[in-house]
Amino acid sequence: MLPRALVGLGLAMALVAVATVAGCSGGGGDKKTNGLEGLPAAEVGSRAVTALRTAPGVHLAGTVDDPSGDAPADYDLVMSPTTTQGTVEEYGQQTQLVKIKADTYVRRARSYYTATGDADAADLLADRWVRLAAADAAKYSYFTLDRFSDSLRSYLVGLAGKVEQEKVDDERAVRVRSSDGTTFEVANTGPAYPLRITLTANSTTRLRLSDFRAPSAATAPSSPIDLSSIG
Repeated sequence: MLPRALVGLGLAMALVAVATVAGCSGGGGDKKTNGLEGLPAAEVGSRAVTALRTAPGVHLAGTVDDPSGDAPADYDLVMSPTTTQGTVEEYGQQTQLVKIKADTYVRRARSYYTATGDADAADLLADRWVRLAAADAAKYSYFTLDRFSDSLRSYLVGLAGKVEQEKVDDERAVRVRSSDGTTFEVANTGPAYPLRITLTANSTTRLRLSDFRAPSAATAPSSPIDLSSIG
């Protein structure tokens, strides 16, 4: 039989080993990181855009400060690879939006048409679902999962410097920045989904992304006014 001192020493070493393994594996309920904290900043951004583009869906909320022209000021959308539905604020008015593949439908109140100087159309279109003509639908072509994701790639080149670890809504995340103020905050566990993004250019866009899962099926509005054959 081994001396008691050696048995005690062996037990103590075993306990230390167990504690070390637990700490390395993220004990206390923490998940193992996805390794983004060890990558260059630009690569973190690139992986975030790729993860978003291939996601089954996302809830996207965005706000644009000082938008130019008729650019949407706020949007709250649920997107999948083939559909988009939610609301967009334009001209201080709300537009309900449904996109299903190549078809784009909107519904707007009378105040929208008045605000845009198109009061003559209000009697026909106000509070009705409208299937947009191609020229008008192009305005919303940006609001698809693939095109929105691809639009973010132009901001990746400026990402540089330290990759900072933080928490976003109690979830582990990393933050990368560019010198002009663009910021990507990306999930540090599981898929590298972007959680918050700030884009700086002629205006500042703040994005919040969540619910990276397939949304409920979107259906085309019934009996829309069809303008899709015009233009």
